[in-house]
Amino acid sequence: MTHHSFSTMLRFTTTLAVAAVLAFGALPARAEYPDKPIKLIVGFRAGGSTDTLATALSKEMEAVLGQPVVKEVRAGGGGAKAAAAAKLAAPDGYTLVMAVTPTFAFNTAAIPGKTPYTKDDFDYLESLSKAQEGIYAKADAPFKTWAEMIAYAKKGNKLTYSAVTPFDKLFVRFVNKKEGTNIKTIPTKGGSGAMKNVLGGHTDLGFSGGSHVKMLGKNKITVLASLRGEPLIDTPDVPTVMALGYPITFEAHFLIAAPKGLPGDVKKTLVSAIQKASQGGAVRAILAKLPFPEEQLGPDGLKASIDAAYERYVNMVKSLK
Repeated sequence: MTHHSFSTMLRFTTTLAVAAVLAFGALPARAEYPDKPIKLIVGFRAGGSTDTLATALSKEMEAVLGQPVVKEVRAGGGGAKAAAAAKLAAPDGYTLVMAVTPTFAFNTAAIPGKTPYTKDDFDYLESLSKAQEGIYAKADAPFKTWAEMIAYAKKGNKLTYSAVTPFDKLFVRFVNKKEGTNIKTIPTKGGSGAMKNVLGGHTDLGFSGGSHVKMLGKNKITVLASLRGEPLIDTPDVPTVMALGYPITFEAHFLIAAPKGLPGDVKKTLVSAIQKASQGGAVRAILAKLPFPEEQLGPDGLKASIDAAYERYVNMVKSLK
């Protein structure tokens, strides 16, 4: 090809390219995230601790991101319904889920293959706080400590336990197997339901994710054990279940996750927005009222926490087979 022919072809190609741009317009640049409302699926009932915290977080995130953050409650299965719905959404940052650590760790470990998601189906963004999980009895119960309760049960006395989560049933089975007791679980809706059962004398023991704190000052209950890896803030002298000889913990962080595969810049924007929002007045007021301590683990720390919890629950399930 001669130099003249090449120059002619180059001019012709350039002319076609310019004509195409004029005819169809330049390709649109990717819109800056976010450019539309974000959906936040909440895994627990309206009015509960998770939902209340989600309402406050939505408000603060809107202020940070400049877009509406719309709450959608899908309660059920310890957050499983919400997680399953979020998993099916596009990983574009416009669908988030707010639940707790056991939603992703315990549910998938306790019933492997039957939960419609795995712990690896999500990008974990940030935690907001940690609940204060414990086991308590009515203040006038015939025992004041966990050891006294076990001794009482071993004498043949019948005890019942208000089970709020799937973990409760498994934990009581674990205790019965280890101690030779026969504590019965009673399915109960929410921490408030468990408290009503215990105070009303309908059950002997109850699970609390933090609702028991309000009753401590009224001397209506006695906390027997912390289900966390450390003592509860308001009852630091009460032993953990691990210290009592049970190699398990039930530690729930309130957290936000997204479908796996978020673009890097979108994930960075969301993590930053959640961290800023968690320091907002609305969120801090709710945490102070519940009261739950703030705890931001960061994306990597949160995932590591969920992975570790999952392994503990898998081992717990194996020990009961």
